[in-house]
Amino acid sequence: MTVRQIDDRDLLSAFLSTDRAACAYQIGDLDDSYFPWCTWWGAFDEQDQLRFVYLHYIGLSIPVALTFGDPDYLPGLLDGIQAELPHRFYCHIWEEHLPAFRAWFETESLRPMLRMVLSRDDFDPKADDPDVTRLGHRDTAQIVSLYDHYPDNFFEPYQLESGLYFGITDRPGGEIVSIAGIHVLSEEYDIAAIGNLVTHPDHRGKQLASKVTQRLLNEVFERVSLVALNVAEDNLPAVRTYEKFNFRRNHRYFEGMVRRAMLTETE
Repeated sequence: MTVRQIDDRDLLSAFLSTDRAACAYQIGDLDDSYFPWCTWWGAFDEQDQLRFVYLHYIGLSIPVALTFGDPDYLPGLLDGIQAELPHRFYCHIWEEHLPAFRAWFETESLRPMLRMVLSRDDFDPKADDPDVTRLGHRDTAQIVSLYDHYPDNFFEPYQLESGLYFGITDRPGGEIVSIAGIHVLSEEYDIAAIGNLVTHPDHRGKQLASKVTQRLLNEVFERVSLVALNVAEDNLPAVRTYEKFNFRRNHRYFEGMVRRAMLTETE
């Protein structure tokens, strides 16, 4: 096998599109809005066929790695790109890719997650709830305060420029208590990933998450035909909420921070 960096979006798209649901984030990152923040490495077999893709994304405050492909090719790929990888980063790792990762990284903090997907054909659009409002940069301070209740969020203020963040306040002019937005959206590649869905602990059980998610999906499905999201496997209330929207489970994977196994605690 050979390992090399890939800049050919057509090659990447063709490979990742063999499972669009599983690769929703990577496919979305092929869009011009995200591609400059991406470094892609591929593992190729003896016939020079692409067999594995490793994405290193730096468009967030924490670098993120995402994997897809034949697990037999991951050990050689990791061996070939070690000098390029940071000591610590966040990752989305398929379960079958974990053994290779554990040879290089400490993975104890990873937690099991579910990828769920919904197609436009299976979506039931409903009227927007009048309590849900579009959020913008004027709301940044409140949004950051709300996300303090969910430290694992991946919110960055620039994401508000998409116009696809929606929230509910506890009263007119009050504090934002529930929010939903996007991670990636690409009309060119006809795909989106929603996330950063959070409700204040004091306001749960009021269907607020369903209201903001409905509004978000109403708008996102005007632009693309496939939407994905990630949810903790043990977060059963959230899983049930998404299933009510007809999201279906695609696959189980692991998510969290990893660090090089050879590092000491002081490093």
